[in-house]
Amino acid sequence: MNWRYVPKGTLGEAMLGELKTNQAVIRALAGAISAVGSNNHVDRLVDLIGTLVPHDLITIVRYSTTQRPEFVSHRNFSDRMVRKYLDIYYVYDPFYAHWRKHQKPGVYPLNRLQAKAQRRGIYIAEFLGQSVISDEVGVMLHDGPGWCLGIFLDRKKRSFTQKEIARLESGFAAFAAIHDLDTRSRSSDFMRTTQPSSLGREPLVQNATLLPADLWPELSGRERELVRLILAGHPTASIAQKLGIAAGTAKNHRLHIYKKLDITTERELFLQYIDRRPRKEDEKDP
Repeated sequence: MNWRYVPKGTLGEAMLGELKTNQAVIRALAGAISAVGSNNHVDRLVDLIGTLVPHDLITIVRYSTTQRPEFVSHRNFSDRMVRKYLDIYYVYDPFYAHWRKHQKPGVYPLNRLQAKAQRRGIYIAEFLGQSVISDEVGVMLHDGPGWCLGIFLDRKKRSFTQKEIARLESGFAAFAAIHDLDTRSRSSDFMRTTQPSSLGREPLVQNATLLPADLWPELSGRERELVRLILAGHPTASIAQKLGIAAGTAKNHRLHIYKKLDITTERELFLQYIDRRPRKEDEKDP
């Protein structure tokens, strides 16, 4: 085939665009292979993954089966949101929950891990909303015993398509092989970040939120049920339907609860739940 010949018209433009894309992928693949064992390994691996799917920003996070997540680096993300994620939001991260439970590497779109009932919950409505992220997909790779390296492509406006997800899935074997070469080249005391280690809290799965009996004792049984549905991510209309009341009544109950708890927003309710929820012994910081 004569690679210098490109037909005129839309088909020719598509072929030329595909050829340029393939050349970019090949260059990124060569860069990722050559960087194995070096300080540039993660950056070059991110370059490779990023060439396959258009995106607006990238975050790289390490997950553990026992430790708090570690933020490795990011591109076009906010340092302030990194701090908020580590301080508040990681317990609601579905990718963190998935790794803690399954330890299964792979390519995971957000909507594959996040149930419909949770899509107004704190992770999407609060963390991704404040981060101006509308969709994300994670490439999760083994990163030593109990650990995972998660490389996340994020978009601000539109969702990732099935075709784009399939493109990442087709390249996953190569990503995993390159990263495995890097992890095996490292010494036993190698650390990807300098963040101090601490035990990670249990993930909070919002569609199974339970209120401890001694949390918010000033609330009535009906009010506690409404709070449980709020924490599970249900909007007012859904809460009204589940409780068999009018939407206006549900809204009034919500405002009355906020007044009792001396708060004004749903975010404050989530933060109180996180701060006051009794923690198991294995969740406590050493």
